[in-house]
Amino acid sequence: MDAGLLAWLRRQKRYQTRINAVLRTYMEAQK
Repeated sequence: MDAGLLAWLRRQKRYQTRINAVLRTYMEAQK
């Protein structure tokens, strides 16, 4: 993840929860 994207994400509310949800959805789709 590049620094600009990470900086933008950190300005969002609950960014870690959102990232987790997106990554989990991707992971489940790969099964």
